[in-house]
Amino acid sequence: MDRMAQTALNSLKMLMENQTATAHNLSNLSTPGFRQDVVTDFGSIYLNRQNGVEPRIVSSRNVGGFSIQQGTMDFTKNPMDVAIDGNGYFIIQPKNGGNPSLSRRGDFQTNENGELLDGAGNKILDGGLNPVEIPAFREINISPQGEIFVQPIGAEPDALPQNVATIATYVPAEEDKLKKTLDGHIRIESEPNEEGLTEIIPIEPNQQAKIVSGFLEKSNVNAVEEMVNTIDQQRKFEMHVKFIQMAEELDSVGASLMRLPGM
Repeated sequence: MDRMAQTALNSLKMLMENQTATAHNLSNLSTPGFRQDVVTDFGSIYLNRQNGVEPRIVSSRNVGGFSIQQGTMDFTKNPMDVAIDGNGYFIIQPKNGGNPSLSRRGDFQTNENGELLDGAGNKILDGGLNPVEIPAFREINISPQGEIFVQPIGAEPDALPQNVATIATYVPAEEDKLKKTLDGHIRIESEPNEEGLTEIIPIEPNQQAKIVSGFLEKSNVNAVEEMVNTIDQQRKFEMHVKFIQMAEELDSVGASLMRLPGM
């Protein structure tokens, strides 16, 4: 009976993680460039008596997976809205700190210091992995290679646009494994070295992504699919709860059969 309950509890844990990912996806349905969380990567762990437990195999999950499907392109006509057509990412410095990460979010704006930010407040980095800084301008254009051209305020009307910065982009190689880390940002997954320590793999811009200006990539989350998943997970949750209740009843019946008369 213990193994039946353990199996059901392990499944409930998986369903809870699925529901968390589904809720996160639905909450980011309108977030530009958001990548749908995917929680279908399963593995297994064998526990033995040497670790102080009864021998058994339980399921585990490698978290951090996400969908790379491109979202719908929305034509906004705003020169500060940019999107990556095809594979590739912008390189950002998360506003909460940490190592540089990858992003598809292109709703750009500038703060009071002239730094280029996305809609979440993360800093957009240039080819040298420094924050992009843009002087006050009256007109701005961003090339497919990420070059930022501006007409500064006060410049002559016929003056040529100035190239003030280049947005860093990165197209992953085939051997690169990307995952969402605990802070929700996309980074290159690192492998443990011979000593068992995990080293951080730095992101080096390769400027291979194609940028389109005046477009904004929407979230690639499918709302209907996520709602169907929610209903399915709720039914499975109820089924496993009934399974635990059945294991408890069987355990109670078995205990009563083993009880000696008069005891």
